[in-house]
Amino acid sequence: MKNMEQLFPGVARLAFGTPESDTPSKQVYVRAPRGEALAALPAAAAPFDAGQIRFSVSTRGCRLELPLSPGEDIYGFGLNLKRLRHTGRKRTLRVNSDPAVDTGDSHAPCPLYFSTAGYGVLVDTARYATFYCGGNELLNARKQTDEAGGIRLTEAELYAGKEGVSAPMVVDIPAAQGVEIYLFSGPALLDAVRRYVLFCGGGAFPPEWGLGCQYRACGAFEAGEALSLAAELREKHIPCDVFGLEPGWQSHAYSCTFSWSPERFPEPEALVNRLREQHFRINLWEHAFTHPDAPFYEELRPYSGDFKVWNGLVPDFTLAPARETFRRHHAERLTRRGIDAFKLDECDNSDFISSPWSFPECSRFPSGHDGETMHSMFGTHYMNVVDGACRDAGVRTYGLVRNAHAFAPPQPFVLYSDLYDHAEFIRGVTTSGFSGLLWTPEFRHAASPEDYIRRLQTMVLSPLMLLNIWMMPNPPWRQLVRERNVRNEFYPPEEQAHLEVLTRETLQLRMRFLPYLYAAFAAYRFEGTPPFRALAMDYPEDERLRDVDFAWLAGERLLVAPFRAGMTELVLPLPPGVWRDFHTGERHEAEVRLAPAIGELPILVKENSVIPLADPVEYIEDGMQHRLTLRVYGSAPEPARLFADDGFSFGYENEAPAWGEVRADGSMSESAKRRYAVKAVERF
Repeated sequence: MKNMEQLFPGVARLAFGTPESDTPSKQVYVRAPRGEALAALPAAAAPFDAGQIRFSVSTRGCRLELPLSPGEDIYGFGLNLKRLRHTGRKRTLRVNSDPAVDTGDSHAPCPLYFSTAGYGVLVDTARYATFYCGGNELLNARKQTDEAGGIRLTEAELYAGKEGVSAPMVVDIPAAQGVEIYLFSGPALLDAVRRYVLFCGGGAFPPEWGLGCQYRACGAFEAGEALSLAAELREKHIPCDVFGLEPGWQSHAYSCTFSWSPERFPEPEALVNRLREQHFRINLWEHAFTHPDAPFYEELRPYSGDFKVWNGLVPDFTLAPARETFRRHHAERLTRRGIDAFKLDECDNSDFISSPWSFPECSRFPSGHDGETMHSMFGTHYMNVVDGACRDAGVRTYGLVRNAHAFAPPQPFVLYSDLYDHAEFIRGVTTSGFSGLLWTPEFRHAASPEDYIRRLQTMVLSPLMLLNIWMMPNPPWRQLVRERNVRNEFYPPEEQAHLEVLTRETLQLRMRFLPYLYAAFAAYRFEGTPPFRALAMDYPEDERLRDVDFAWLAGERLLVAPFRAGMTELVLPLPPGVWRDFHTGERHEAEVRLAPAIGELPILVKENSVIPLADPVEYIEDGMQHRLTLRVYGSAPEPARLFADDGFSFGYENEAPAWGEVRADGSMSESAKRRYAVKAVERF
């Protein structure tokens, strides 16, 4: 073991044994750390001494033992839909498109954890590492007193895990004979998370239009049907910035040609021009598996793995020729011709579901990677390549992806899933922030009108407002049941009209929050603060909040607690201090009993806040000025931060951060006036 190497204030690296040569930290997608921002965080000592870490090697691989103390709780490990707090659990970080049980499997596993003691640990491996989070005692450890009790008579009693920490964090890394780890010191838990995000280069910063609403059309649509739907969205004044085309746009989709279908889309240039005239940005579905009819198939073949997926090549994106071939085609044929974003599907892994469609872990790639390490890093490489094609055309993008890993925070993509449990989708927003990832609890279909509206509300204060209607030809407010929607069997006109109004109002609420959300993403980029966070991240000392996986903090001043269909009330423990009901201004402390009407999303506001709300628009125009209504809560309100770059270009990367502020009396800084104007102030 080497001594602890200080890289930046509060960031240290340690090496053990002989680490593998091509780990996540060595990949081309890793961005330069934001050193000045790291230095601006509060000073913090290392969480433990290097001598407290134990390391060993065997024929199996290598093992780390890191200190844990009683009272610590553990969070992180990437996107997790099954659990927020991992203390005492075993987490195996396998890439899996269908993580059905609480094992650590995920679309986006990340060998990174954070402790309520105010630190984080990144294990720099792409292997399917297993983390034993304080629940497995070592033989030579200090003996603890056994609990008294009678004979256990059920399986649940026999195998029940212990609450809290009783042992160290044990990390089992297969195949590797050594590993590097990175320590992120707080002093607070949120500070430690910030250090990780800033060390990765800062968080993703989408264009303003990316934070608007996205509607993905039926996968079987032809050009005329797509244009008809787009026209209907505008005629009905449904807010929509991004229009998504699903697999049918391609001449072959499983695997992909990345070329327009001459039958369904014979004049793609005309289609793109018409959609852009209607102020839509265009997002195209794809996956990376490359069909023999793709124009660059033969050029890509020498730089691909030894297994096919759906008869397509699996590109080795760790190699420059593979990246450049893929990037060049996307730039020349798509992004330079009006395409703004992409949905990168199936870049995770089939694992144990009924159809093992993806490449095996024993695959071999020309770079020397095997299938295991490639699965872990495939999605992040894919994002980086496609983002490069967008940058080639001057497009600041915001897309969708189904896999990510360590060092992914700067990538402008949002995770999604084919799973659909609403409680799990809500939980995903709370878990993903601990690894600097973004997750959308997207809408696809609903069991009832109540389910529909509650699912839409869940996205209002989330990374992406996404109506993914790829399985239905008609808008969901006409008919929610897929089989009837396909047959054009619609609700009675008055019921359609009611659902349409609720849809429009919910999407308009999203658009009203856009300046607030844009500032939250600027803080993510420049300061490392995840825009959506579990309550435990900001308030780790409050044990009441450590398992709250059904509500989250959005930006600096808001707390949101979405309801699910069938819920009538919820008792929500509140962080310290006074919180106000967003809608009424009612004061609450310690906890609040929520019982919202169907059309109401429960939102709490931190006392003494100014919340800027924009006039809702149907779409974002580049550089537009937002007219604000300020909602003021409390007698001593703090100014609200706004970010006032142009909202669409890469100027923010080379210019001083365009921060401004707006105050409770309606005045604002000169820097904010470029993009914002106050029209009214409402006091609560």
